[in-house]
Amino acid sequence: MPSRLPGGGPPLDPTQREGSQLEQLLRELGRTLDQAGQTGKQTTIRTLPPVRTRMPTKPAKKAEPLVSTEGQSLELDPTRGEPAVEDLDDEAERVVEQRRAAAEANLRPLSEADHRAFDERVRQEAADQSAARTYTAKQLRDAVVWREILGPPVSLRGDAGLDW
Repeated sequence: MPSRLPGGGPPLDPTQREGSQLEQLLRELGRTLDQAGQTGKQTTIRTLPPVRTRMPTKPAKKAEPLVSTEGQSLELDPTRGEPAVEDLDDEAERVVEQRRAAAEANLRPLSEADHRAFDERVRQEAADQSAARTYTAKQLRDAVVWREILGPPVSLRGDAGLDW
């Protein structure tokens, strides 16, 4: 049997039923919080410990070349036991340093020649993008043929058949 409003109104659809259940839940939660506040208990909020940004690294072992033999896996060298662990932190630090060096190389006042070179480059890019497209004779001929095939019949075209 579908749920009805407390006053005996029309039955509630599932969305309305869910909404009323959420309202009841929020009311109960509010009452619980009010009761906890009235008892005078101090609520403590626990926080997580700070996240370490760099994992401790082990000294890197010298990588030995793997020898491929028939029937042996190339993933593990039986004499070494475990595959070498990659330390991506060092690689990330190297990339960051390269980016910083590149940024510092660009931190200089721009000269008039720099401005002219930029202006020419921007104008050339705009000209390249706005250049009119040219069509070959074959492409134009094909366009006319396809218009005849797909377009309206000649009797339904406007003045002199030029209603494109």
